[in-house]
Amino acid sequence: MLLTESGLIFRGVRPLLRLGSATKNMAIGELLPQLTLTQCVMGMAAPRVPGQLRIVPPDAWPGDAERGRDMVAGIFRFAGQSIEKENLSWEPEGAQPEWIAALHGFEWLRDLRSAGGDKARRMAREMVALWIDQYPKYEETAWRADIMGARLTAWIAFHDFFCASADETFRKNYFSSLSRQARYLSKNLPGELTGMPLMRALRGLAYSGLALEDGDKRLEQAFGIILEQINEQILADGAHISRSPRNTFEFLQCLVDLRTALIAAKVELPEEIQHAIDRITPAVKFFRHGDGGLAQFNGGQEGNAHLCEVTLMHSGARGKAAKSLQQCGYERLCQGRSSLIMDTGVSLSSSYSDRAHAGLLSFEYSYGRDRVFVNCGTSEVDGKWRRVLRSTLAHSTLIVDNRNACCFDGESPFSSNPNLQSKRHEDDHILAVEGTHDGYVPRFGLTYRRLTQLQEQGEVLCGEERLTGRSGVPFTVRFHLHPDIQASPGESGILLRSKSGMSWRFRAAGVDAAIEESIYVSEDENPVPSLQIVLTGRTDTSPTTIGWEMRREKV
Repeated sequence: MLLTESGLIFRGVRPLLRLGSATKNMAIGELLPQLTLTQCVMGMAAPRVPGQLRIVPPDAWPGDAERGRDMVAGIFRFAGQSIEKENLSWEPEGAQPEWIAALHGFEWLRDLRSAGGDKARRMAREMVALWIDQYPKYEETAWRADIMGARLTAWIAFHDFFCASADETFRKNYFSSLSRQARYLSKNLPGELTGMPLMRALRGLAYSGLALEDGDKRLEQAFGIILEQINEQILADGAHISRSPRNTFEFLQCLVDLRTALIAAKVELPEEIQHAIDRITPAVKFFRHGDGGLAQFNGGQEGNAHLCEVTLMHSGARGKAAKSLQQCGYERLCQGRSSLIMDTGVSLSSSYSDRAHAGLLSFEYSYGRDRVFVNCGTSEVDGKWRRVLRSTLAHSTLIVDNRNACCFDGESPFSSNPNLQSKRHEDDHILAVEGTHDGYVPRFGLTYRRLTQLQEQGEVLCGEERLTGRSGVPFTVRFHLHPDIQASPGESGILLRSKSGMSWRFRAAGVDAAIEESIYVSEDENPVPSLQIVLTGRTDTSPTTIGWEMRREKV
């Protein structure tokens, strides 16, 4: 038992870690108050409601002041949807489920804090009070564990912003609701949650354990599960098992939050937390382009570059960006100002493949701060766009007969995984990645091989696409362009020009190159028009080979 300087008592997590899963769950259950769901929700037989927080964990992340000012003006923008209302409904007509979830999660309190001023403070307090009044007991969305975890984290982290100067009635209702939610969350974790939703719920549980007087057992419970999830979700190379750059980043941010909270409470930090931060940081750096944002693979968007930079700074880890993520299945080539990230893996677990993309051997390429070749991205909103963006045609790779390289149905995990192999080559002049997959063998009898190279200190990007097997099968090689890249045809190839003034000449051998329309989805949920270079043809004598080159134009 550890008595900290702040008076908190934390029994530690290691005794539970030595137990098997079933025994561990039993041990955790014996530690918790034996309350029924109704008792948790209604507050019957509940411990005494606290009158203050033991600590307020610091929140170091930047908010969106513009979005905060819009909220004060009655405009609420979540999940790519904007709803304007004078009298806010928590479930307005026409709102997407993701919009409603974001509203109930209260992470937008950060945006109101960034906007600043008495109006923003009063609005935050009024919305917390309104939520408490309308949701005193279980409701499917409002009391969903991951949403509740986000809300507990926000209510505790931003206590000083909206609650410190509140009247006694508000504070009593706030602490009463906070305690009920914390007890409910404790009784229902881990439940059926997995991945980042589970981590968001656990972060809220851990915050409640640190901040509320009766929280020591919840703190022990939370970290017992968190340390299990580090082992389950984070691969040896530091990447997330979902193969999503965004999930890798968010897992790191979650651990940094937890470490910051423990340090603020003067509670001993489990060494596994710091080890995980040190391991994940080089993987996050691996996925960053020159503009600071993340590459768009497997359900991940580029996100906020400034937030990514702040997170890496607060991680304190000094590791450089990894060259390869062998367990996760990615390769990175960096030469001069050029960076290329290539997907050389397949889904690692069906439990984490519901957002995986069929973008086998796709790549993204940037030069300095300019993204040139990209994948189209993803959507956080369930529906048509997310399904389209998961498909092979939404990636910078080869597609046969407009059919996906991996089979999946709607939002389902992959029903099959092709065999994929890759290797990299490095010498003083050339960096190369070669990959092969058999995803098109069952349907078309074709094996696909891709070779990409950086040459001349990154001034030249070139590649070769090869299909081996049946003849007469249509195929397309797509190179999706970032919206900041304009493309125009010419006699000597396609000229690409960025807003920064950089230009490149793209040429292809053995096939015609055309310019077509495309889309791009970054941090916002709304697709932005863009362009793509398209190479089309049919397999002929085996193998069918297409060579291409992109060379920077020097003025």
